[in-house]
Amino acid sequence: MSQPAARGPHTAGVPVALVVLLGAALLINYVDRGTASMAAPFLKTELHLSYAQMGVVLSAFFWGYVPAQPLMGWLADRLGPARVLGAGFLLWSLATFLTGLSGGLLTLLALRLVMGIGESVTYPSALALLAQRIDDRHRARATSVFQLGGVVGPALGALLGGWILQLYGWRVMFASLGLLSLLWLIPWRRQVSAAPRPATQAVRDGGPTFAQILSQRALWAATLGNFCSNYAFYFVFTWLPMYLVQERGYSVASMVNVTTIFYVLDALGLLATGWALDAWVRRGASANRAFRTALALSAAGVGACLILTAGASSGAAVALLLVAGLMDGLNSPSVCSLVQHFAGPAATGRWMGVQNALANVAGILAPWVTGHIVEATGHYAAALYTAGGVALVGLLSWLVLVPRVEPIDWALSSDRSARAAHP
Repeated sequence: MSQPAARGPHTAGVPVALVVLLGAALLINYVDRGTASMAAPFLKTELHLSYAQMGVVLSAFFWGYVPAQPLMGWLADRLGPARVLGAGFLLWSLATFLTGLSGGLLTLLALRLVMGIGESVTYPSALALLAQRIDDRHRARATSVFQLGGVVGPALGALLGGWILQLYGWRVMFASLGLLSLLWLIPWRRQVSAAPRPATQAVRDGGPTFAQILSQRALWAATLGNFCSNYAFYFVFTWLPMYLVQERGYSVASMVNVTTIFYVLDALGLLATGWALDAWVRRGASANRAFRTALALSAAGVGACLILTAGASSGAAVALLLVAGLMDGLNSPSVCSLVQHFAGPAATGRWMGVQNALANVAGILAPWVTGHIVEATGHYAAALYTAGGVALVGLLSWLVLVPRVEPIDWALSSDRSARAAHP
């Protein structure tokens, strides 16, 4: 049986300021990331874009976000996650600001690509910091507070971005949100100098190589499950505003309200799951049982709700989408805690870099596939069936393909790799 990875000297307590700032970074990440979705109806009209072109715009962010993830995970483990996160944050905030100056499709695509590269630092860097500084007893709660930013961000972005959009237009929305984002860097400067770098020394002293990480069945199975949940989430994240306005006939104000409530319910589910998982583990449940249960319930609930939405009345469709938001909240703290539990502090940055890169291919496919489906059919029903079906595939991964959730003994893994190379 593998042994738990050694923890650093900073895991005894919970560094609240660090966790809150990481959550704020993810919140701003999603506010800025979601600006294109909020502005989609206006961008499509003003820049004369087709549905297919709009799908490309909504997916362009992920062209930079996805391939940069493994590199950012490596940089986080090598150079220190606090510094890497700060540099990426500056890049994506400037890209958000400059998007307000876009004059056409190519400029818009280029800036969304740069924003994706900047935002690719967030998960590898943040989870590396949490793995280094948070004890297993507090892991799910700390992760849920961090992940809270990922659902509060879209809700806040819908409210704030929608308000600016209606009053001043999409250009002012991009420019003002980009400038406001830069304020986060002021308190983060203290973390750059104060945060320890135990993972860097751990890697130099014999931490796992990329080859060892890539050889783990757990990585590939968790990536599949993560991809499936991401596809469903990014379908909602990128197309919900247009679906509500164009398919269901909602006004912009009503669309903003429904979108906001979706993310509020997602946030409530996320926080409740984080606290419940930690309490369950403290009462004796294994991490394996706790994480698998939450992930399976989330996949089943989200998948069923999206499929049922396709044929529902307008009111029932909104209700089902809101339930899907609540069920999505079960996923976020569970999948990120699972990564930290498997990888440990010496490998979380690179593991999450690989997993998040591959899983976020869904961010490219979901808006692109949806755009082509709507272009071909004139409706969203087939797109809802597709998103719900992909979510249900994730259920197979969490229940069958992911091995028992326990820390990987990287030293043992290294010995096996050496014996395989020199029989």
